[in-house]
Amino acid sequence: MARSSNKRQPSVLNWLGSLILCSIPGVNLIFLILSAIFAKSTSKRSFAIAGILLIVLSTLLLFIAFMVFTDYFVRLAEYLRQPNPALLNGVLPPA
Repeated sequence: MARSSNKRQPSVLNWLGSLILCSIPGVNLIFLILSAIFAKSTSKRSFAIAGILLIVLSTLLLFIAFMVFTDYFVRLAEYLRQPNPALLNGVLPPA
């Protein structure tokens, strides 16, 4: 039995535009929030909610990683600040 739906399903171009907007940093969160609120199709609304959850969870995990491995990131930053003489002179070290 076919489901009757008076809502139009998003087209391929609509999904392509959504994916392009989701790939732009900063714009993605604004787009996902607006889509979660104003999307007419349930699939688009579900996609937006899943995207927001993914951003929130990844930000939370990154924050926890910085808290747990603070010493590692500090040592990495100090190592990266040290100048590399081979790169400064434009000469590659011997292989």
